[in-house]
Amino acid sequence: MPANHSCALVDRPVRFVDSEPVLAILKRVTSGWSWTAVSDSCYPFLEVRRSGGGYVIDEPERRTFTEPSALSAACSLVVILLNRMVEPDPSMLCLHASAVSLAGRDFVFPSTHRAGKSTLTAALAFCGARIIADDIVPVDCRDGVGALVASGVAPRLRVPLPRALGRRFAFDAWRHKGPDDGHYRYLALPPARLARFGERRDASAFVFLERARDARPELLAVAPGQAMKILLVQNFGNAAPSDIVLGRIDRLAARCPAFLLRYESLADARKLLTRLASADLAAVHAALRPGTPRVASPDYVPARASLPSDTIVRTGDVVLQPMGDGGAFLADRSGGGIFALDALGAAIWEALAAPVAPLDLADELAEAYPEIERTRIEADLAGLISRLMEKGLARTV
Repeated sequence: MPANHSCALVDRPVRFVDSEPVLAILKRVTSGWSWTAVSDSCYPFLEVRRSGGGYVIDEPERRTFTEPSALSAACSLVVILLNRMVEPDPSMLCLHASAVSLAGRDFVFPSTHRAGKSTLTAALAFCGARIIADDIVPVDCRDGVGALVASGVAPRLRVPLPRALGRRFAFDAWRHKGPDDGHYRYLALPPARLARFGERRDASAFVFLERARDARPELLAVAPGQAMKILLVQNFGNAAPSDIVLGRIDRLAARCPAFLLRYESLADARKLLTRLASADLAAVHAALRPGTPRVASPDYVPARASLPSDTIVRTGDVVLQPMGDGGAFLADRSGGGIFALDALGAAIWEALAAPVAPLDLADELAEAYPEIERTRIEADLAGLISRLMEKGLARTV
């Protein structure tokens, strides 16, 4: 029988049709979300219904898809609801990351592919740390700086657990086992290990993770511009104009030092983070050698295009935020997005302030940057012009 349930994150209910196991899991893995049965006359924004051996999630005018189990359906709903909470609020950012309070410091682990942020987050919680959020970290920017917002969601692991994580971790993960479908497992941690839903915390540092076999455990310093570039890619709170998002992440990156943590074992990572939590973060950052996280960024990939023959000039209402390495961020106030430009891309953008023939500009750039191959200059120029024109930020004259 259909049943509508309200949730504290959104202003319209979710309808569950023959899908009580999904609701039961949601109630177990979320804290403070206030799941409450409401009148069926309330118009839901989303419906979950059983279909064969799986569950269909139907969000009208967005998408409809099927999950194979009640737990996988609950996982998807957690992501959807956190997104819908942040989506309409221009004061919010939302980072694909995890955040943990450790020894009085609040560390954010931005997502990198299979670097172990969820397992490290769980390992820290097993040893007494408090989880602020796992996988999705809302950031409230009403105060102008940005505060991490506890999501109230239990941490989730992929299963089966890799043997490389060790017997101790496997035992702790079994001891705190929550809902598990053989692909994912939520952890049922003591309430003290999970920050209360809505609790605000000031980020102390960003820690990018790089886990590799035989890696020597070490911390490296990440430059603010590099951290900012990655955080922009990880943000999916898009209600605010691009230039405001750019300014907010710029302030976050400037206020919070960023580190790269290379490690193999969870024990090594935990020791380095515990040591870092008790230190002067700015002093440690200044003393470390620099490092660059291995994160593939889709923000600027030269397109396979030829140089146009027409004269080109840039248009649009944009903000250009320089980076320390000679590059820059380009934010379109009209909603065209944020672009990360390397030094050559920034030079191209500046050159397009006045109408110019692309071939003439390629000649000028080849003279100004003799260390860069002409073929790359032309490819970068053609790719950037193509993207700018696609977004309405450049035109022919």
